[in-house]
Amino acid sequence: MEHRQRLQIFDEVKTRYNSFLASVLWKLTGDRELFGEAMQYALLGMWQNVEKLSSDSAGGYIYRIAMSANSKAWRNRIGRDGQLNEHRLPEKTNQEVGDIEGFEQIRRAVALLPEKQSKAIVMRYLGQKSYEDIACVLSCTEAAARSNVSKALAALKRRLSNG
Repeated sequence: MEHRQRLQIFDEVKTRYNSFLASVLWKLTGDRELFGEAMQYALLGMWQNVEKLSSDSAGGYIYRIAMSANSKAWRNRIGRDGQLNEHRLPEKTNQEVGDIEGFEQIRRAVALLPEKQSKAIVMRYLGQKSYEDIACVLSCTEAAARSNVSKALAALKRRLSNG
């Protein structure tokens, strides 16, 4: 396959599955640094396997690529022997530890939301997607996308204020 054709397929697949890939990787990593690293591995994996992604079963391949990318990112942080690489982890201040705990609490609360609400809020606030884009991904109207984001925010506020 020539380079131009590979590039065209890659761009089409990336556009079509970007939200799906970001959602899967975010749920797996739950950490901005790991998410960024895993996303880079996933995009590289997509490029290396672009021939397989031109079919209708591309979603399954992308899911497997995301799982492999997540594993690579975690291996870089933890190491193959399962021991934490101390040189990769900076010292945390008390404020940063509190921020991480709060972040984990938010991540768990988002994971408990209904699927459409979870996807909508992640796309809106993490992916910076418009309501129109969210509606396309969720196969709903723009009003329904706004409703999903609004309901998700309300549910998160309730869960997080109750501790």
